[in-house]
Parts: sequence; C-alpha cells; structure tokens
Amino acid sequence: MANPVMNSIVKDWSTQQTTPAGYPAMPGYQPASQQAPNPYGGQSNPYATQQGQAYGQQGAYGMPQQGQAYGQQGAYGDQMASYEAMMNAPAADAVDRGTMTFDDVVVKSIMCFGLLLMGATVGWMTGIVAMGVALVLFFASCAVTLGLALFIQFSKKIRPGAIVTYSLIEGFSLGVISCTFESFFPGIVISAVVATLVVIGTTLAAFKIGFVRNSSTLTRVAGIGSVAFFFYYLVTFVLSVTGMVDMRAVNDTPVFGIPLGVIIGLLAVFIGVLCLVRDFDAVKVGVASNVPVKYAWLCTFAIMTDVIWIYLEILKILSYFMRRD
Repeated sequence: MANPVMNSIVKDWSTQQTTPAGYPAMPGYQPASQQAPNPYGGQSNPYATQQGQAYGQQGAYGMPQQGQAYGQQGAYGDQMASYEAMMNAPAADAVDRGTMTFDDVVVKSIMCFGLLLMGATVGWMTGIVAMGVALVLFFASCAVTLGLALFIQFSKKIRPGAIVTYSLIEGFSLGVISCTFESFFPGIVISAVVATLVVIGTTLAAFKIGFVRNSSTLTRVAGIGSVAFFFYYLVTFVLSVTGMVDMRAVNDTPVFGIPLGVIIGLLAVFIGVLCLVRDFDAVKVGVASNVPVKYAWLCTFAIMTDVIWIYLEILKILSYFMRRD
C-alpha cells in the first residue's frame, strides 16, 4: 500500500519558509524583522566614527597621532582580507548543508530495490525447493512486513534500518508469490516485470514533461483509494480463508464481457500510478525546500511500496488472461 504519511510531509515541505524573492529559505535563514538588533545601536559603521576621531585628533603636523590612526587601519585591512577569502571560497552545495538531493533518492532507491531483489531470489529458490515451507514463511513474512510498514509510516522518526529490513523481507514475500504464479502460468513473471517497468517509466516521463502534475485532488484520490483497497483486500482475504465467499468465482464474474477481477486490478493500478505521481512530486518539493537528507529514506520507501503495489496488481491481471487462454 502507498505511504499515507507522505501527504502530511509534503504539506509541511510546501509551507516551509521562503525568502522575499520566493526562493526556499536556507537553513538558519531569518527575515530582517526577526534578526538580532545591531549591537552598536544606531551606528551602521562604528569604525567610521573611530577613524574620524583618530584623524580629528591629529595636529597639523602630528605624525605620531597619524601613525596611530594608520595602525588602527591595519586591523581593518586584516578583516577585509578575511572577508575576501570567504567570498572566494567555493559555495556550499547540498551535501555540505546536509539537505536532500535527487542523487540521494536515486542511490537509496537502488540499494533498497537491490535488497528487494536479493530477498525475492531467496523466496523464489525456497519455493522451488520446498513450496510448503515457503508458504509458511510467506505468511510469517507478510505479518512482519505489515508491522514494519505501519511502524515506518507512523513513527515520529525516520527509521533507515527498518526500511532496509522491510526491503529484504518484502522481497522474500514477492519471491514466493512470483514463484507460485509462475508454476501455474509459465512466463507470467517476466511479463509482469516488463509491464511494471513500462508503467513506471511512462509515469516518470509524463511527470518530467509536465503532462501529469500533483494536486490536492490527486493527493486525496490517491490516499483514499489506497486505504480503500487495503481494507478491500483485507476483507476479501478473511472471507476467502473462512470459506464464507468464493472470491475466485466473484472475480471471474463478467462485467460487460470483462472479468470483475480485471476491472478491479486496473483500478488498483490507476491508484498506484496516482501515488507514484504524488511521490515523485514529494521528491521534487523536498529537494527544492532543502529538507534534511534523512527524508530521502522515506521517499524511497514510498516509491518502493507503490512499485510493489503495481507489480502485484499487474501479476493478477495477467493471470486472468492466461487462465482464459
């Protein structure tokens, strides 16, 4: 399920303090009205008065007094040299300031998806060797990943260790699911992976060129839709396990010639795409707002959950067509 915490975080980022010119405020920025008062009172340049007094005390030919005045100017020269050195120093970049960059999100995403792939490989191999053991571990891993997801989303702090652990265990669950589908429908996994990559790539390209943009309406639809689907799948799982309803028969029910399961799956993919657009926008806003680098972990987690969501829905949609064939 998509990360609902991103909604409130993006609001916080969007309302972050800006400069009078409209640019995001740098760390430590204060408006002129809130800056500390001048310690020298109303004098804009206290050294000017001291320098004037030094020259005023000079006699017509008072060389010693003039020497004292020029001696004081030596201190000003040192200050100017220090100021010039500061101005000539290289500007601090996002890394120096400890703020999030696009590279931070990309690197952490590659790492987490790599761990996800490692876990999926282990789950796949376990399913090939002993499917019974794999299924038992699958239900256990689902319970653990659900707990981790809730902990990550509602924790007051960002938990990189929990996100890394989630990637590994969720990967194992995906490996077992993929192995199960592949055993019934050979070739379905590679088709689902390719379709998922196409959906993600198309969504990212559309977002980059401005074809789709985030909005308050899109955010509400994505949030409500993801929560609604979470409870829908939770209820249908309980009904299927208890035997109260045959959900396979329900999903095979044709609606205008299309199985109901396919319609629900397409709607779920659409909600996943909306969540991806929202998360891409969250990364963009976070980088522009100079948020701390730790938020790259949360952005990575949100994007990863959306990708997993879309992959599973595409996997189910393809299974309906392969089953009919």
